[in-house]
Order: sequence, then C-alpha cells, then structure tokens
Amino acid sequence: MRYIFYYNENNEYIGVDELEIGAEIPSNATTVEPVDENGVGLYDPVWDSETQAWTGISESEWKEKHSVVEEPSLEQKLQAKQTVLIAGLAKDVKTLQGAVKTLVMQNAMNSKEDR
Repeated sequence: MRYIFYYNENNEYIGVDELEIGAEIPSNATTVEPVDENGVGLYDPVWDSETQAWTGISESEWKEKHSVVEEPSLEQKLQAKQTVLIAGLAKDVKTLQGAVKTLVMQNAMNSKEDR
C-alpha cells in the first residue's frame, strides 16, 4: 500500500487515500506528500503540475483567510482582569468621594443648627 494525495479542479488538496502498489494513480492525485522541505504539512496546499510539487500559504495568511481569532495569552487575560478591577476601584472611589462630600455638608448643616 502507498498513499496518494488528491486535488480538485483548482489543484487544491482535498484528501488522502491508500492505493495498492502497482495500481494506476488517478489523474487528480499524486504520491507527493503536501509538506514543505522540512516535512511539515502545508497550509492550504495547491498542486503545481509543472513543478510536480505542492505549494502552500503561511500560517498567518491561513489564519486571516479562515478568520481565526487568536486565543489571548495568559498575560493578556490577566491584564484584562486588572483593567476591569482598576475600573471598578475607580468607580468605588468616586462613589466614596460623593458620600464624603454629602457627610461633610450634613455635618456643616448640623453644626449651624446647633448654634
């Protein structure tokens, strides 16, 4: 058995299958693996019949093409939590400042009444 790699009418990779040794390879398949020179799989491989090789796009191009949203790092998640915490604390400070102002005014009114 050997592996064959299929491509569609646009020469885009569409799958892999096993083929008996000696069996004829279909016209839309090849035995060349869709990997780079380091043996790493390609992103969106396309068969080039002239060079008898697969070409692909970069990981960042693939992510953009497929609208892949990066998962935030632990540092980014912690920073977001700190930002929310700081915003909450700033709101609490503003509320407390208003309460202190109200108490100061009430105390001043009470002092005037006591005279």
